[in-house]
Amino acid sequence: MPAHISPEPFSEDIMEKARKMRSTIQLPACFDSPFFLARFLRAHGGDEEVARQRVEEYLSHRQVLGYAGCSDMEIFTEFPIGKATYERFRISLMNRSILSGDNHVFVQKMEGTDLKEIMKVIPLSYVLHSYYMLHDIFGRAVAETEKRIGRPSSVVTILDLKGMNVSDFLNPLSTHVQLARLVVKIWSEYFCENMSKILIINPPGIMSIMFKVNFFRFHTCFIKLLVSLQDSDDGAIPVEYGGTWRDDSGYSKPPEGCTRPHVPVTSDQYRGADDVWSDHGIIKIPPSKTYNIKSHQSCEIVRKCTQPGRLIWNFTISGDVEFEIVRREAGKEIKVWPKITLTSLKLPDYGSVTVIPGEYVLRFTNPSSTWFAVKVTGAAEIKAE
Repeated sequence: MPAHISPEPFSEDIMEKARKMRSTIQLPACFDSPFFLARFLRAHGGDEEVARQRVEEYLSHRQVLGYAGCSDMEIFTEFPIGKATYERFRISLMNRSILSGDNHVFVQKMEGTDLKEIMKVIPLSYVLHSYYMLHDIFGRAVAETEKRIGRPSSVVTILDLKGMNVSDFLNPLSTHVQLARLVVKIWSEYFCENMSKILIINPPGIMSIMFKVNFFRFHTCFIKLLVSLQDSDDGAIPVEYGGTWRDDSGYSKPPEGCTRPHVPVTSDQYRGADDVWSDHGIIKIPPSKTYNIKSHQSCEIVRKCTQPGRLIWNFTISGDVEFEIVRREAGKEIKVWPKITLTSLKLPDYGSVTVIPGEYVLRFTNPSSTWFAVKVTGAAEIKAE
């Protein structure tokens, strides 16, 4: 790729702060690059306190959710949340041998991706957790390259917008906008330095100011990432788009397109509001309770068990909440399910996690500073195993 798409070098001030922080944070071997912490520092304007907090939150997420020890392919095709999510999106693998300069390349095609339908078969939290996992895969590839070449690496995303309806992003309350808003929140807080450019293919009509404002309005850095495909080179472009890259691993169909095929959602796959209970053999649905949470306040659903089992939950919310699960033990809280910011779309949010004897707290926090309360209606139960 041309020099202007090369990863931006880090200032000596950022690198010095990264070296200092590195002495106090134990990084997984897969991220042990001199530039891993520098990315978090630059993303937050050199603020060491905020950068450290984001690094610790991210490393906690991968450990608590349980994908830290998974290979890239296991995350894509076996890890339950990842598998259920990625099979609904036309995305490529992160092939570490495909490099253009110092950039890794990732491809996503929007054609056939109906978010309204996808949100009828998986909860929003699956997409958000999977976004963390996708960037985990990016980070592994980038760190591996950085250790080899001794300078910053990055990811370039080829985004094919063919078939995307821009009008879906004009309504701020639409499924598309709500999902994109929360994904971009994660991106801006943890991963905005992972990508150096987004290469746009088949933009809807003219790539106008209105399109940029409405599709990428959630974070100004997105505008700076946008370039055209002509700024790339053949070796990092799929054959389908005139390059030489093809994926013969069996994952992509056709191999020339380098992404998995479109798998449409069918009506028989739609999830019911209470399906999570029958999934786990619970015949009698536990009663739900409604809470109204004021600004910066929290509510808790507490469940206890005396033998190993599975904690199952199901809830709807009227606005953004921060959701997490912890186990209380000897006056301390141990994370059981990582905290993320959620809202309700087509389905209730639901899930389950294996538990040991103890007291478990499902915590909902209203992060908003407005005077509007958020309504949470939910239930939880522990099934002995």
